[in-house]
Amino acid sequence: MDKLTSSSSPLHSSASSAPHSRGPLFIAISVSTLGGLLFGYDNIVISGAIGYLSRLFHLDAAGTGWAAGCALLGCIVGCAFAGTVADHFGKKKGLALCAVCFALSSGGILFASSLHQFVVWRLIGGLGIGAASVISPNYIAEIAPTRVRGRCVTLYQLGIVVGILAAVFVNMLIQRMGDEAWNTNVGWRWMFFAGIVPALLFGGMILPAVESPRWLMKMGRREQAIHVLTQINDPDSAQRAAAEIENSLVIEEGHISELFTTFRRPLLLGIMLAGLQQISGITPLFSFLSEIFRSAGSATGHAFFQTVLVSLINLLFTLFALWLVDRVGRKSLILAGTTLQCLSFALAGWFYHIHGSGLAILVLVMSFVAGHAFGNGVACWVIISEIYPTKVRGRGMSIATTALWLVGYLGNQLFPIMQKNLGSDGTFWCFSAGALLTIILVAWLIPETKGRSLEEITRFWNPQFREVPTSAN
Repeated sequence: MDKLTSSSSPLHSSASSAPHSRGPLFIAISVSTLGGLLFGYDNIVISGAIGYLSRLFHLDAAGTGWAAGCALLGCIVGCAFAGTVADHFGKKKGLALCAVCFALSSGGILFASSLHQFVVWRLIGGLGIGAASVISPNYIAEIAPTRVRGRCVTLYQLGIVVGILAAVFVNMLIQRMGDEAWNTNVGWRWMFFAGIVPALLFGGMILPAVESPRWLMKMGRREQAIHVLTQINDPDSAQRAAAEIENSLVIEEGHISELFTTFRRPLLLGIMLAGLQQISGITPLFSFLSEIFRSAGSATGHAFFQTVLVSLINLLFTLFALWLVDRVGRKSLILAGTTLQCLSFALAGWFYHIHGSGLAILVLVMSFVAGHAFGNGVACWVIISEIYPTKVRGRGMSIATTALWLVGYLGNQLFPIMQKNLGSDGTFWCFSAGALLTIILVAWLIPETKGRSLEEITRFWNPQFREVPTSAN
């Protein structure tokens, strides 16, 4: 420790010579946010296309669920391998592969002549979505200073929300460019192709971005890691961060088996939290949003406009979470937001049951999305980007995020079948029960990580080096 902090050490000399600038952190945040934007766009663009796609290919309920959910199978595979790629080859190379998947998928769907071709390109896009959902929050969490880490990871979620808003807005504009026949044959293709623009921008932003200092340190590239730390921190903070990272790396073994022994608890909590984020129905809600509003009595044009309104609420309350996450804490946001989700879908189910006002359905869907936006939508990504040790953080996030996409895929696949067999009221009541389960388990099991460095959180999980934070109970 003395060697790390002495004035004659390489760390001190590097910290003194390297200028402290906001530029590298701003670029890193931009890369992470664009990764989230593409995740949001590619995942939700199907909501405007699914009705036309179903008519073009004459799909039944199960086929519609498959067309809407096939990308999520790609997400699961992308998640499963993203952590290994990020841990071995670096976050930048992993994100570059995501950009390639996004661009290929957007271009390929424009020329898809059959459902099978559409599914192939959606699976490729899903690989990018799944990998980005692991690597983007992982990347910014490892770069951002502790005091603003929650807000920086929240900007990734903000990117997702902006991507969702962009998707529904683009869908609405394209839907209004032609009649029903044109949209059924051509329009839906352009909804997907529009995503190639942010994909190319994302790829371009990766080039000047810095690599994660924790990954560099793990790979033995100490001087490069210190250079990055001194670019984004003041010299004293850079020294402390480097010393803390090196000490933590000494404790960690770096084998994936460590996740199933020493760090079994955060692994299980991450899997649980990621699955719970989806169990209340947020992914099928956005994937079938236009169809949900049509079933409540809205005309097609009004349904698209209402989808834009919901996405604007998503954006507004994500900005609210950006202000709250490092003040209130992650756990408190989940509990408050999920309570609102539970009540909103319970009431939405009731209004469907009594054939109530379509306006009431719109308001309740908006309140549900607001609860997700400032609650689990933000806090889940922040927590699962924080709780794993550096050497296996990518693989830990892969496992947890795979659970998220698996539950999301099941939601998309089952939603049309649930609607057919349970009705809209029963479907929404099932999702409300999922939100209630989330409240109970999060209140009981999830610790608070606000204000702790990544290395402090790692020591909390390790019984041999535990420093119990007072807020973690």
